[in-house]
Amino acid sequence: MNNRKYVLNPNWVTGFVDGEGCFNVYLGRRNYRKSGWHIQACFQVALHIKDLNLLLQLKSFFGEIGTILVNKDRTCVYYKIRKLDDIIRIIIPHFDKYPLITYKQNDFKIFKNIVELMNKSEHLTKDGLMKIINLKAFLNKGLSNKLNVYSNVTKLNKVNMNIPDIIDYNWIAGFFSGEACFFINIYKAKKLKIGYGITLQIIIGQHIRNKLLLNNINNTLGCGTIFERINKDMIILTISKFDDVFSKVIPLLNEYKIEGIKYLDFQDFCKAGELINKKIHLTLKGLKKIHIIKSGMNKNRLYNI
Repeated sequence: MNNRKYVLNPNWVTGFVDGEGCFNVYLGRRNYRKSGWHIQACFQVALHIKDLNLLLQLKSFFGEIGTILVNKDRTCVYYKIRKLDDIIRIIIPHFDKYPLITYKQNDFKIFKNIVELMNKSEHLTKDGLMKIINLKAFLNKGLSNKLNVYSNVTKLNKVNMNIPDIIDYNWIAGFFSGEACFFINIYKAKKLKIGYGITLQIIIGQHIRNKLLLNNINNTLGCGTIFERINKDMIILTISKFDDVFSKVIPLLNEYKIEGIKYLDFQDFCKAGELINKKIHLTLKGLKKIHIIKSGMNKNRLYNI
């Protein structure tokens, strides 16, 4: 487990939430309530249990508000902020000052509107409740079948996305901490003396609606290739040229910090990069070292809780 203790940068936090966070509003019928409904706003980040320490860092960043919960089989950990006053005092001001730049910015705007209605107690009135249900129709995956019967929304207004041309490096480090995958690719290469070649790859996959975002990340970093998987509505940014990985991205992420368990994968990724830069990977001994590094990364990494 990665136990590094850093004070998280606010833009880093927003970048990480753009990748891993969720703004939601739960609605359900409750006959024992005067309005007949239970409504709760919730800001949440859910991760694998191996990243418990990172959620503790997030909780500390937000002034220790909220609750950290572990699921029954101890595979997932959740950081949830559900107290309306905490959301109004801390969560909304943070994302107003350090805006989200993925499509999630739209979810936040809807979430904020619903929270403002709740703060005015409009959720206790029939008209206010209908406003919230209609707003929730455009939040995340929309309304459940049970709630859909209460909505009178028929059309979704076009969302105006606000994505900067040049993206803050702290935001990039936070987003990469959540969304990037660091790979060592070992492949057969008959032209090489040892019979194998090695490439380093950084890969980020997003829904096609975040196409402009990946283009702007690409432009900010000055490297990478973007391609679309139309049949799966995905867009993928891949950085695999060694000079780009070793001379541009690794120095950047060493300065602006990958956090969480992924930091350990990034460290191993950097070790492999050093071996390649020194041409050690062209020897059988070097190839073996990189095999060992690769075998302990990503899903193969052992961790203790």
